[in-house]
Amino acid sequence: MKTTGHRRIWGLSLVFLLTLVAAACAPTAAPTPPTPISTAVKPPPAAATPTAAPAKPTQAAPTPTPKPVTLKFGTTGSMSYVGIYIAMAKGFFKEQGINVEVINIRSVAELVAPLGTGQLDFVGMPVSTALLAAVDRGIELKVVADGGQQRANWGSSWMILRKDLADSGQVKTPADLKGMKIGIASQGSYLDMFARLVLEEGRLKPEDAELVVVPHADQPPALANKAIAAGTTVEPFVSIAVQQGVAVRWRPDYQYFDGNSQSTFVIFGPELLKDKDVARRWMIAYLKGARVFLDAFEKNIGREEVINILINQTTVKDRKMYDLMGIAYPEPNGNLDRKSLGKQYKWYVDNGIYTGKLTFDDLVDPSFAEYATQQLGKR
Repeated sequence: MKTTGHRRIWGLSLVFLLTLVAAACAPTAAPTPPTPISTAVKPPPAAATPTAAPAKPTQAAPTPTPKPVTLKFGTTGSMSYVGIYIAMAKGFFKEQGINVEVINIRSVAELVAPLGTGQLDFVGMPVSTALLAAVDRGIELKVVADGGQQRANWGSSWMILRKDLADSGQVKTPADLKGMKIGIASQGSYLDMFARLVLEEGRLKPEDAELVVVPHADQPPALANKAIAAGTTVEPFVSIAVQQGVAVRWRPDYQYFDGNSQSTFVIFGPELLKDKDVARRWMIAYLKGARVFLDAFEKNIGREEVINILINQTTVKDRKMYDLMGIAYPEPNGNLDRKSLGKQYKWYVDNGIYTGKLTFDDLVDPSFAEYATQQLGKR
């Protein structure tokens, strides 16, 4: 009887151990972490906590321990890309293991070459023939997210008109610009196209006026010196010229794009496109910054904090300017206005300014913005 009892206990123990082994080898049916083997073999005493604490949710980031990296951002000093500046100041890039170094460059045309050679990692810029030509040459550049959209109450791109011409009535319509000099920041750029669209409204050809290259920062002095009659430019230079009393806001760009224009976007260079993990982390931080800005300027949540960030991070140091300037609308999910982009592309082709074979679909890669939106939730 004693031997039989031992055999029964041994048989039950063997069954129990085989059950544990089978359970350990079975596939996990749910994301709950498996029970440690040591706990299964040797249960805790009855006084111990019967169940383990639930696992904490993982953070919405591509990697739990991001590899630190420094990225160089090229910009002309436009007040677009507020999401980048806010993400820098609020530590959103730092959370993702990224340090952003801002490189100010005078014109859009000068941004593309250093982006292609890796001197810059990403830039903010509008459509330009320089961008199209670079991709035509086989340089890997991609439009990855919205940089700023122009719409009613969010307009930062204007054709400004010299104040004396407006006050005297000498220039009332675009047709009155015939024979006058108009400043553009660079040839073959979005603002070059904008100036030509204004002339088209007045049934003028480009040769009916004189389009001259005048960088953004130089347009207020050029207007003051009467070197130009008008100029297409962006904030803060629009408000600077108005505040100095040398110009008036005359034509918004969105007027020529059915009320909404995709004026700027973010472009990644070859090196950043190769490192998809860093690119995704960058986008998460950027969209977080854009959303903070929208909360401040749409809902008045933390508005003064955001203005102070922009004062510290941008060239616009005068607090009152933030109540005067128009700032481009940063799309909270990074989405591009493809209708506007399609119209811009068609204009470049129809006017013989771009003669290559690219389409905007060849230029755009929305995957990084889509990834970041999945992590953050859609807005």
